[in-house]
Amino acid sequence: MQPWRISAGLTAALAGCILLLGGPRLHYLGPFWPQILAEHGLGLALHLALALAAVAAGIYAAARTTGLADLGSRVGLAERSVRRGEGDPDLTDALRRDAEGDWK
Repeated sequence: MQPWRISAGLTAALAGCILLLGGPRLHYLGPFWPQILAEHGLGLALHLALALAAVAAGIYAAARTTGLADLGSRVGLAERSVRRGEGDPDLTDALRRDAEGDWK
């Protein structure tokens, strides 16, 4: 899995959690939203975009630093080598049976 996908997914999950947890706390602003957005809408949008970009960049950097960027390719390489018969023979046999549809 590429780190930008990890970053995008985690950023969306964090933003969703913040909206679900923080949204009800702002219910008292309901009657004032049109005025708030009219006066401060552009500034709020820019700050929100910068905050999301900062979170995404931080998660991306953490994924690159911890080696999550190469995890998908390493797992794929290990799976291909097992399917070729290298490594654990029991796992190779189980993968062959799975490919044939024999799940017993």
